Amino acid sequence: MKAAVYYSNSDIRIEDVEEVPVGSGEIKVRIMACGVCGSDVMEWYRIRRAGRPGGIGAFGHECTGIITELGSAVDPKWNVGDRVVVTHHVPCNTCNACIRGHTTACETLQKTKFKHAFGAFAEYVVLPEINVDRGMLRLPESVSFDAGTLVEPLGCVVRGQQCAPTSDGRSVLIIGAGITGLLHIQVARHNGAGFIAVSNPSPERLEAARKCGADATISAKEDVAAKFKELNGGLGADTVIMTAPVPVCVKQSLEAVGPGGTILFFAPTNPEIQSELNLWNLWQKEITITHSYAADFHNLTTALKLIAYKRVDVTGIITHVFPLQETAQGFLLTARHREGSLKVIIHPQE
Repeated sequence: MKAAVYYSNSDIRIEDVEEVPVGSGEIKVRIMACGVCGSDVMEWYRIRRAGRPGGIGAFGHECTGIITELGSAVDPKWNVGDRVVVTHHVPCNTCNACIRGHTTACETLQKTKFKHAFGAFAEYVVLPEINVDRGMLRLPESVSFDAGTLVEPLGCVVRGQQCAPTSDGRSVLIIGAGITGLLHIQVARHNGAGFIAVSNPSPERLEAARKCGADATISAKEDVAAKFKELNGGLGADTVIMTAPVPVCVKQSLEAVGPGGTILFFAPTNPEIQSELNLWNLWQKEITITHSYAADFHNLTTALKLIAYKRVDVTGIITHVFPLQETAQGFLLTARHREGSLKVIIHPQE
């Protein structure tokens, strides 16, 4: 089969790779669409697996497709021809982290992947038995394959806002207006947030934030914290969600949060970057700092329902679709977005 093989963000090659057999309890899926995730273009992370991607965070994971082959002993609820959303990371459900509700901190979840060494920027994937059991959702006919690729990123957003609540009229500052920032706006509104503001350096992306429901937008070139407080009646944010993985955004988050507020560091910075924390200020203001990683089956199920029942609009943020042969162009567009670009989808069958 053909698959996109990663060497660097600017060097992605379409190669013929070996298909793997379908074993007992496993399912083969013909990939119809796969989104390019921001984590796919974190070159400092991805370059360690250059040439033959695999392992944790397999290359290409926001995917939908059609079941083409069933291994023996697969649950009879699944049939060849079923439309599905699949995920590469699944928890064990029995470790201490899982038992305490931290399923995405599970070591199994962080190690699981599709059976072959390539992710879903490929014509097919084979799901291991554990993924079939707890990593596959039926895709309704009302949801397109392209829209279904947003289930995984939306699931991550849903989980993030469980860690950093946006309900009960809370004021919310979302730093960054990329795909996850735009999804956070819509989920915050759905959850019952009050005033929602978004910061970003791009006027075009700030306009996208307004279309997604932001009450106000702030240029990242301004003093973001001061501007938010000015717009919010002099008050800091009840919840700050940082979706842009750059050091200045850490500083902005700490300055913008109000007393008793919560900061969600949703996006990771390069692990070599260190950020200073004024513990006195955090202690006096009773600030909660939290994080969230990935999404579990419950989060993904919620996300699919939000899309299926049109509580969250994902079709409006899909701006570019490329065939497999043009995966490299999709990556460059995600890594260095141009005017009009938001979400990039790859069609491996084209």
